[in-house]
Amino acid sequence: MDGAQMGQPRQGLRPMNQISQPSPVLEIVRFRLRPGVDPQAFTADAARMDGWLATRPGFVRRRLGLADMGVWIDCIEWQDLATARAAADALMQEPTARPFLTAIDGGSVVMTHLDIAHAS
Repeated sequence: MDGAQMGQPRQGLRPMNQISQPSPVLEIVRFRLRPGVDPQAFTADAARMDGWLATRPGFVRRRLGLADMGVWIDCIEWQDLATARAAADALMQEPTARPFLTAIDGGSVVMTHLDIAHAS
C-alpha cells in the first residue's frame, strides 16, 4: 500500500488545510422546503437572488437542484472561504433573499464548505 491508500497524501501533495494561499471553495447547502411551498415559486425566488449574488466579492457561479425525496441542493462556488462566509452573513440582511429564505425549512439545512481540489 502506498501513502495515498492509507489516507496519507501522495508525495508532492499537501493536505488541504496546509495550502498557504486561499483556494476556491464550493458551498453545498442541502435543505427541504416548508410544507406547502410551491417548488416553481421557490425556484423563481432563487433566481431573483442572482443579481445580488453576482455583486458579492468572490462569487463565481451557482447551481440549484432538486434531488430525490424533496431535498434541494444549492451549490455556490466562491473564490475562497472568507468570501463565502461574508456572503452568507450578508445574505441574512438582504431583502431580495427573504422570500427564498422563508420558504426553507430551517431545521433541515446542512451547509458544507469544500476546498476545490479539481475542476474541469
